[in-house]
Amino acid sequence: MRLNAFLAVVLLLSLAVGQAQAHEQKTLTVIVNDTGAINGNVSDAAFVQGNALWFRMEDTRTNATITVQFDTDMNGAYNASADYTSSVLTNTCELDENGSKVDEGCFTSTTYVVPANATVGNHTYWIVHSFNGTNTTRMYTVVVHEDVHVEDGPTAGDCFGVGCEDENEAATTESGVQGDSDAGTEDVIVLLALLATVGTVALTLSILQDRKASKTYPALDEEA
Repeated sequence: MRLNAFLAVVLLLSLAVGQAQAHEQKTLTVIVNDTGAINGNVSDAAFVQGNALWFRMEDTRTNATITVQFDTDMNGAYNASADYTSSVLTNTCELDENGSKVDEGCFTSTTYVVPANATVGNHTYWIVHSFNGTNTTRMYTVVVHEDVHVEDGPTAGDCFGVGCEDENEAATTESGVQGDSDAGTEDVIVLLALLATVGTVALTLSILQDRKASKTYPALDEEA
């Protein structure tokens, strides 16, 4: 009975650990320079529902700006009232002596999070580039795959693609995507490991006591 109970506890702990390691948000970096988005078309199978696109403005020309538009309803056309539209993005924002933005409405990057229940398939987004009074709109496609991962998921905030070394720039995003669950997940795993260890020690001590008792009080042989 003790062994069965212990195995049941271990099974429950294993299931809890599996749930703690479920898929967490992953972020794809999209760098935009004077010619458009670098590797703007995304077909990586690692990009799944619930992941995010982080757009960084890297066109250093004076007065150059971009706006990101995302076709959220997948109808193939941009609709300002139904689709996602970012703020106007510039290459740099002026900072004061404390390192804070002088203009709180200035942004150098923006993040779009794909809904966890988003339709699987091709999603369209547009980069509207403005320079010297001329607007140029470029269209790109991102393939959203089904999120079928239930364990060993990527770490929150992970980045892949061009420009990942600039992750710390995300502090200036219009709408940041923060992954605060890493520490909590690690704490849960450590706690479950400790509980499993305690259960193992308790079972071992119980078995040793039973063996000691059987040696101290041997059973009498039945007479023939």
